[in-house]
Amino acid sequence: MSSGLMEVTGFKELEARIRLLANDKDKRKEVLIILRQVAQPVLQAARTLVPIAPKRHKARGKWIDPRNLQKSLGNITGKQENPTIYVGPRAKGSFDGWYGHFVEKGKNVYRKGFKRKRKAGANDHAAVGKTKANPFMAKAYASTNGPVTADAERKMQVFIQRRINKLSN
Repeated sequence: MSSGLMEVTGFKELEARIRLLANDKDKRKEVLIILRQVAQPVLQAARTLVPIAPKRHKARGKWIDPRNLQKSLGNITGKQENPTIYVGPRAKGSFDGWYGHFVEKGKNVYRKGFKRKRKAGANDHAAVGKTKANPFMAKAYASTNGPVTADAERKMQVFIQRRINKLSN
């Protein structure tokens, strides 16, 4: 009768290599590079769909030039543990795309001195006007969703295969 125990040779070395790959510092950098490449079609589509102001205007004490929102569109690297790339208007550094969400979702304009309640939609009756929403980012995402997803899957498969090959050496 057999003892039911079997011995696998090389398992300890395999386990050590897998742990080494899990803590690899270059993994995050490589995945971010792949995600930036994959995000390019969405970024290009967003740049073509973004509305352009007809003239220069003032907001929050700053002059905003036409095409400012278009120039501020780009890749934003997420700060999470998992590598993440967002595509949208940038507002840090020399970029002034802080008002991109007003263009995307629209904005109520209230009378001077009106204090809004915290409940959403509670004071819509007090709005003097509303800037119409122009969901250019949603349209860009919807128009490029299929090809971008397929491209991301293909590039990640190549990356994983490269890691497996590194593991087997």
